[in-house]
Amino acid sequence: MFNQNNLKRPAASFAAAVGLSLVLSACGGGGGSTPEPGPTPDPQPVPNGQITTIQGQITPFSAGVANSVDKRELAIPAPVDSVGKFDLTLPSTSVMTGANSNLLFSVNNPDASVFGLCKDIITDAPDDLRVYPINFLRTDKDDQIISPLMSNKASATRLRAWWFSNRDITFTYKGDCLGLGKIDTTITLKKGWSVLDTEIDPGVSTVYTAATAPISYSPWKKTTADVGAQSLRLNILEPWKNLPQYRNR
Repeated sequence: MFNQNNLKRPAASFAAAVGLSLVLSACGGGGGSTPEPGPTPDPQPVPNGQITTIQGQITPFSAGVANSVDKRELAIPAPVDSVGKFDLTLPSTSVMTGANSNLLFSVNNPDASVFGLCKDIITDAPDDLRVYPINFLRTDKDDQIISPLMSNKASATRLRAWWFSNRDITFTYKGDCLGLGKIDTTITLKKGWSVLDTEIDPGVSTVYTAATAPISYSPWKKTTADVGAQSLRLNILEPWKNLPQYRNR
């Protein structure tokens, strides 16, 4: 005899299977687990020419040391947070070659050289090359701060500097410059902002080495801790101020 129960059993079995599947899914079973997120990739150095920001941390830092930092000629102030960190946005190439073009320096013109007052100059820098270095910043408390680097010479000041260039360039420069001493170097810059490690043995010699931007907040310290008063009088951080047109300013 035809038994209707034979039709109901497959339907009941199917319903039971669906119900079990739902229970397993709710409990996290019966399916693949959610994959663990992969490790965060390490930050990579920003190539020269693509640098847009100086990230620094004033060291040592305590409340009241600084509320902001700036490169005043460029008018690019940046706030300082509660632990001394700052993100200083650098002017774009269009701003540096436009509104700020009057601040740029020549390399081969001895009357407007970025290296200041020099003699016995030999360089292959082109006439249209224009540059601008940031060797220090100034806080709202009027302190000069630099990004210092370790030096093997007790008499030398070694620092990280940010240089703007209006073109991709590699040039040589040789000269004897007031404050900087003897320079005999090859400098490579990309259009935009580049980083140069700079070692100044005041009145003796200065060496420039191509570098990359730091990948984290680098320490910035008051110049009084790393640069002697005599060195500051020699304008080693702004050597162009040794040119005649800057005197008595």
